[in-house]
Amino acid sequence: MRRFVSFGPGFVVLLACVVSLLVVPKILRIHSAETTRAQITLARYTIDDDDILARIDRAVTAVADSVAPTVVHIETDGRRSRGSSSSGAGWVFDDAGHVVTNAHVVRQARDISVEFYDGRVCEATLVGTDPFTDIAVLELECAGPFFPVPRAEGRVVRQGERVFAFGSPFGFKFSMSEGIVSGLGREPPTGGFQGGFTNYIQTDAAVNPGNSGGPLVDVQGELIGMNVAIATARSPGGSPDEDGTGDSAGISFAIPLGTIEPIVNQILTHGNVERGFLGISFGNRADDNDNAVRRFVSDEGRLVSGIQVFGVTEDGPSEAAGIETGDIIVGIEGYPVLGISALRTLISSTRPGEDLSVSIFRSGEIEDRTVTLARMPEETYVDVFSQRVMIELGVLFTDVEAGVLVRRVFEGPGGSAGLEAGQIVQRVEGQAVGSRQEFLSRLLDLRLLEGRPVDIEVRTGQGDDAEVAEITLRLGR
Repeated sequence: MRRFVSFGPGFVVLLACVVSLLVVPKILRIHSAETTRAQITLARYTIDDDDILARIDRAVTAVADSVAPTVVHIETDGRRSRGSSSSGAGWVFDDAGHVVTNAHVVRQARDISVEFYDGRVCEATLVGTDPFTDIAVLELECAGPFFPVPRAEGRVVRQGERVFAFGSPFGFKFSMSEGIVSGLGREPPTGGFQGGFTNYIQTDAAVNPGNSGGPLVDVQGELIGMNVAIATARSPGGSPDEDGTGDSAGISFAIPLGTIEPIVNQILTHGNVERGFLGISFGNRADDNDNAVRRFVSDEGRLVSGIQVFGVTEDGPSEAAGIETGDIIVGIEGYPVLGISALRTLISSTRPGEDLSVSIFRSGEIEDRTVTLARMPEETYVDVFSQRVMIELGVLFTDVEAGVLVRRVFEGPGGSAGLEAGQIVQRVEGQAVGSRQEFLSRLLDLRLLEGRPVDIEVRTGQGDDAEVAEITLRLGR
């Protein structure tokens, strides 16, 4: 009897343990469930009480609804070089049915088809292109109505602004991506846009093959730029449509509105683009934008940044307007000067003979000058674009006593056409050329960069062993 009683407390403890193992987890589960239920209830209450995310969604949806009808999908066929096709995007510029896109989207295209958001499809003709800013204007061959993109005129884009990119990435028409303005006044370090005029807006909005030519808009649904290039580990600064293999790496570029409008207006009014000349020197072409920019504090305590004038051309347009050596150019037509590339682009986008508003910083104060632009001298014009021509062709030319030497041939259209190192260029379209500058000037005049084929004559060897060959240069994609 005593032994039985001695087991009683142990049994009670064992029973308590069993009950705890069975009951406590259930109680904990109930408690956890109630805590989760309370958390959900509180979260739903917060969501219902504060509709900020819903308002953001409605605003973004409104941007899409307002911009999508102004965007077009572009298909091109019958390229003269290969008979291939490509696609890109564009946007309606005005009520007359003009569409703006990238020049590389429609380069060498014979037939251009434009599709609208509502399913309408019509043909388009090329009005004109400017390969140096990669801008092209099309005219639609169908009846409206057309819905132009509203443009954010008269304001300065700022880093950190939320932006939206539209286009047809990988053929997915009328797509939209979101990001912020990552930087301003950018010049891609490498790629197919060297030697042209660049003043890009950098964004982290996803841009992929097919986005080229599409609009970049702000939170008001107003256009601030046009998608033009992406940066990848493989090809920083390259067009997303060059070979269809590049994809977004969080760095993309857009041509700013301040460059687009004057170029498009020149094409529509005159049918071509001519480059204005300010008549100043502002540093070494090799300087990067950050090193070229000078920053000062004005008498009012305002931080001022711009490009210092190193020299003024005698009897030139800047001298006539009162600009002097040592002045700091801080603005062009109200746009800030963020670097040498930005300054060149803002000047060259304006046609010779037109007035340009230039803001300068002098003696602690900002002053405004009106400069009537001159025509860009031919030697300056060729100097600016010679690198672009050689990069596009994949050929390095140099001057020698005998004429223009093909010094080196890389992979590209020039080598494919038959150019070889050691050849001497003698004629372009039947006209003799005696220097590299003259040769490159002829290629530019004959619109090689716009996709026009150009016939040249080259000589290999000397004397009786010399051989002469005809070669057609043509830039394909």
